[in-house]
Amino acid sequence: MANMPQDGRKSVTNHFEELHSVIRRGVFVFLISSAVTTIWIETILNDWVHSQSPSGALSVYGPYDWVEMRFLAVIIISSVVSLPFFSIDLRVFASDGLLPNEKKWLDSYLILNAVIVPSILYWVWFSMIPKYIEASIQLDSIYSVTPRYDASEIFGLASGISWILILFFTSTLFLSLSRLFGLVEQGRSRFRNRIFGIVGGLLILTLPDIFEGLRIIISITVLIIAEFISRTVPEGPLGPRNLEFSKFVNPNGTIEKIALVDCSCEGACPSLNESWLNQRIPILRPSAICLDENEQLALREIIHRNSINRLTITGCNGSPLPIDIRTLIDTNQIKLDGLNWLDEPNSHSQNWRKQSLQFYSAEYDKLP
Repeated sequence: MANMPQDGRKSVTNHFEELHSVIRRGVFVFLISSAVTTIWIETILNDWVHSQSPSGALSVYGPYDWVEMRFLAVIIISSVVSLPFFSIDLRVFASDGLLPNEKKWLDSYLILNAVIVPSILYWVWFSMIPKYIEASIQLDSIYSVTPRYDASEIFGLASGISWILILFFTSTLFLSLSRLFGLVEQGRSRFRNRIFGIVGGLLILTLPDIFEGLRIIISITVLIIAEFISRTVPEGPLGPRNLEFSKFVNPNGTIEKIALVDCSCEGACPSLNESWLNQRIPILRPSAICLDENEQLALREIIHRNSINRLTITGCNGSPLPIDIRTLIDTNQIKLDGLNWLDEPNSHSQNWRKQSLQFYSAEYDKLP
């Protein structure tokens, strides 16, 4: 079990300190990139303008347009440079709390974007814009009149597309991580709503004037697509990733923190309905916890994180569990039992299962 997530062994304070370090390093890389880019930005913009229109069809008309172009260029270049470093750092931070299939999804997303984002940006700046200028010259050409186009408007179009792409990648990454960490489960949507508000607000307020009238549509489209992609993250092996545990008092007067494992045993064991329970007990829903390594890793993580002291399995008494899981249960002094539905001929009856579950949960009184 070398791949077991390790974040359950750290306190919440440690997690926030690590996240603060990740953000601080990302800001540091961005500032360094901005400082270096500022030195060379005038040369970069001059070379870009001449490369887009060797005939000199691009001109800067407004007195402050050149300053604005330099400022936007510094932000875009610095963001593109710092995003890979920030993504790798965030991946390292998140890896301790992810299962192997979740790490695989996140790695695939980051690698795919490491190829797609630079490719699209290169196409926009060095392919789309020259073709746009060339088409404009052909359509608007007048005999004996030399055409001139505002370089700041052309730059605004390219920089706006780049900014949209950068915010789209960032919002998708944070939305995906929020789902992987269970921050949007069971009504927990405040973090997602904040991402929507921040990204949507940035798009509406910071897109260049050339996108006037399209800002709201663009921001909504970006958020919808980002939300759609984030929903492709692997589902939790045992159901919700963040379970709400309550403490109960058993008939002996001792306090217990319970989890109920509704394992389907690859479809052999009938399922339960949460409404049958007399108490609000968290339910884990594996498909075959004795065979699926991801489900075993998730169970170990839940045990470490939540300090459970009773684990009840619906289909059996827990004896088929792998030895390392049972050793972990014994080490943590967890009471392991079961309802043995697979051995009961009446378990096919929904009413019988309901009574069995209610009898099991009725022995507990929730602490005030």
